[in-house]
Order: sequence, then structure tokens, then C-alpha cells
Amino acid sequence: MKAFNHSPSWFLGVFRFSEVKQAISWLVLLAFLPLATGCNYYRLKQEKELSAEKVASLPNYKRFILHQGTNAWELTGLTVQENTLTGKVKSVPEDLLSFVNVKPNSSIRYKNQSKGVALHVVHLHVNEMALANEQVVIPVSSLKRIDIADKDTGATVASYVLGGIGGLAVAFALVAVIATLLKSSCPFVYVKNGNSYQFVGETYGGAIFSPLERDDYMPLPLSAAQESKVQVKITNELKERQYTNLAQLLVVQHAPHVKVLLDQQGKAHALQEILPPVSAVATGGADFTPELQAQDSAVWSASNHQVNLNSLVLRFPKPAGAKEAKLVLHAQNTLWMDYLYGEFTKQFGGIYNRWAEKQKDVPAAELYRWQQEQGIPLLVEVNTPTGWQVVEKIPPVGPLAGRDLVIPLPAHHAQEQVQVRLSCGFMFWQIDQAGMDFTSLLPLEVQKIAAASAFEGSGQNMRPLLVATDQVYLRQFNVGDAVELTFALPQKPKDQVQTAFLHTRGYYEHIREYTGLPNLVSLRAFEKPGHFIEFSRQKYVQFAQENNYQSFMTAHAQ
Repeated sequence: MKAFNHSPSWFLGVFRFSEVKQAISWLVLLAFLPLATGCNYYRLKQEKELSAEKVASLPNYKRFILHQGTNAWELTGLTVQENTLTGKVKSVPEDLLSFVNVKPNSSIRYKNQSKGVALHVVHLHVNEMALANEQVVIPVSSLKRIDIADKDTGATVASYVLGGIGGLAVAFALVAVIATLLKSSCPFVYVKNGNSYQFVGETYGGAIFSPLERDDYMPLPLSAAQESKVQVKITNELKERQYTNLAQLLVVQHAPHVKVLLDQQGKAHALQEILPPVSAVATGGADFTPELQAQDSAVWSASNHQVNLNSLVLRFPKPAGAKEAKLVLHAQNTLWMDYLYGEFTKQFGGIYNRWAEKQKDVPAAELYRWQQEQGIPLLVEVNTPTGWQVVEKIPPVGPLAGRDLVIPLPAHHAQEQVQVRLSCGFMFWQIDQAGMDFTSLLPLEVQKIAAASAFEGSGQNMRPLLVATDQVYLRQFNVGDAVELTFALPQKPKDQVQTAFLHTRGYYEHIREYTGLPNLVSLRAFEKPGHFIEFSRQKYVQFAQENNYQSFMTAHAQ
């Protein structure tokens, strides 16, 4: 297979359970294609933080329902001061009535046409308030509960896949089975929140061979309990060998009204006013502008099956005199891509491990070129007077958690608006929110903090392996391997907040036990640019035809 050495087995997933392939394949198709019609579900998530800052951070397009005991009002014109919330109350309008008496943490059904309301409702429950002439004053200390609506993807998928054969309990179990069977990925990262660890995401995705070792900058949620330290866990939960070269905490001190993200090179960017796109038009002309206004699980998922490379063009009005522009995305990969790659690797049969070993000797430039030719990174381009200019090629971030991303753009090229084009292979990425910040750059200092300790399950401190980028790695070769890192936070200046990121560097290798002869004819086709995308489209059409789902395909022609 020398001729195939440059085609990397680089990213996520393998499907090796042939006895349930037919059933799971159909479930996957339904679970990760966009759902065009019918009913969906949302869930009220109770916020743990009850503060003026939390209320102030809620976008202005949210609809607020104020509760006191059994009484409810719509709250408009909400303003937040240091210790007080103020606004105007009125009777709950008809379009909100169905959302008043809902139970937190239960799945509530809504129609597609009511998505703009269902996913934008916030419930404020208070003990005390002052009400006069429709004006209300609420002490922050009287906040009892904040419930925020978000799309319940698991219940939505379950309702489509299993609506006719059983209850949601069975559905949730089978959706979990899909993830277990398909998922094979990079190291999982958790952060300690109180007494338990919270899953954050996957690190250095796509670095499937040693030449592809790379840096990753993952935003970490900090709770009020994390005033002095941050505890992080890096785990191996799948059949792979993980090599972590570096793990350190990056901390930025900044004003409370500023959001901070790190770009792909680890540079900090201050975001002060993130503006939504005025238009977001996909390949084929479909309008995704409403879907990208907020993080609400309404997404663009690159799902036009009539073309190989899916694109989305975003337009943002440029303020007069703006010299800087920073694109902000909330994005992730899809489990469909995991499944698809597993179908590809199975074609190697018994020679897979020999081929994978040879990839260690292939120059990184060749491996990256194959990825780019197959539409695997998320390509970010900006429109200039001389045409589209490539700005960034974002590597995989994994399918189990969305990632906030920032991409600095050369805004001085634009006249009255900035146009950005996002491109990737068929159903490889999904974008939940997009925005642009045109404010001037602020000086930000990034503090690098080495782990105070890094204990694995045996009690051994692995800290020396993770304090520098060198050829000494933390090796996690077995399912269940975990290392718990503790970082001491620097003292926080008065009137400032801290944003933390986990900076890791490493790579990983899949462990596979395929047998049989390789399909050489099929494998050689993957040397052609764009064939992996075509493979994705072919699988999609095959599943749709086998299950008489032509109407669904037609609905997604745009």
C-alpha cells in the first residue's frame, strides 16, 4: 500500500459491531441529519449561578417570564445594575402561554414553527419584588431560580427514530448505544465542578499519528468554587493509545464585560460586542440566519447532499473605521463523521495496523494536505477585492461537545461589509452560532501555569511528563486510564474576572483488530481529492434509498 501512504487514518471513530450494523446505520442516519419537519423537544436547564452577571450575560433576544409563587408575567426591558434587576411586566401574551407551566429537566415538545420562541425562553423565579404601575424592581438576592430553555437533542432524535416502538427511556438508551458503538476519538477532558467532574470536550482532535502532533486550547468553565485552584481530568475511554506531551493552564485576567477566547495559535482576543450575521446563506440558497443567532442547538450542518463541498456565506455590516474583525463560532464535528471514517478504515482489513505504522514516516505536510483535500478541516475564508482569501483551517474539535472558536480576520479589505465563507465536507461539521466582533484589540496577558500535581490512578505523580514540550509523554494506552491535574489559580485583581484554558499538546493512535483481505480498489480511490466527501454522500444516499426515505432527501436538497 505504498501508493496510499499519504492518505491518513487521522481522526474519529470505527464501527466494528457487524451483527447490529443495519439497525445502527439507520439510527445514525436519522440522528445526525438535520430534521426538516415534525416535532422537536426542548428542556429547561436550571442555572447554578444566581447573580446579576449571569442575568446580564443573557442575550437581549431572550424572552423572560417572571414567576412569583403561582403568578407569572412577561418581563420586558430588563436592565441589570449591581444588586437590582428592573423592567416592565405585563400579562403573559398568547405566544408564551404554553411555556409558563413547564417542569425543569423534563423534555417538552414543540413544533418547528414555534422554535423561535421555545428555544429563547428564560424563567426567572423570585421570592420578593416591588411592583408599581407595571414597573418591577427585583433584588438580585431574591432570585430563587433561573431556568433557560435549550434544545433537547437526545429526545428529538429519539422521537424520530423510535416514535412508533416505545417510550423515551428506551430511546435514550439506544441513542447512548449509538454514541458508544461509533465513538472513537481523542482524549476526553473533564473539569471539577463542586464534588463531581463535568465533561468539557476532546483535546488535540485529528492528531491521529505522531507527525500530526499539535497544540489545543480548550476553554474551561470556572465556577465560583474555583477561586484558588482548577482540577482537570484527562482520560482514555476508548481503544486507542494517547500521548500527551504538555498540559498547562492558561489564565487571562480581564474586565467583566469582556469575553476572551484564544485562537488556533494561542493568542488571546478580547470580544466586547459580538454582532450576529445579517445573513447566512448555504450552498443551494438555504437561509440559516435564524439558526446562527444563538447557542440553541439549531445548526447549520453542511447537509446539502447534492454537492461535495458544503459552504455557508456569512455577511456582517462593518462599522465605520473598524480596523479589526474577529469571527466567533460555536462549532463541533458530527458523529456521522466518526461512523464514516470507521467504514473507510475497515476496508484495510488485516493490513490496517501495518498501514497505520507507515503513516508515522509520512511528512506532516502530506498528511495535512490529504485532510484538506477531503474537506475535513473547517475552512474559513474572507472575501477581498481580489477574491476569497483563506484565513484559517480549523482542525477537528470532536462531536461530543461544542467549542467556542475565534478567528481574527483582515477587516481592512472590506468596504461596507465583511463576508466570510465556511466550507467543509458533507456533514462533517455543524455550526450552532456565528458572530463578529469589530472592537479594537485590547492588551491581554496570558499567564502560563504548570500543574502543581498530576496523579494517575496508581497514585503516581506524572507532573514531570507534562510541564514542557519535549519528547517525554504521558502515555495512556488502556481504557480507563486517567490523570487528575491540579492547577493553582493566580490571585485575581479587584474588579476583574479570570478566563482559563487548558493548553495541551499531543497525538493518539487507534487500536484496531481488523481481519481479512483489503479492498485495494476502493482504497486507491481515496487518494483522489474530495473522494472522502463523495464517500459520505454515497453512504447518505444509500441509506436513504434502502429505507425508502426519498422524501427526506428531497427536503434537504437545499
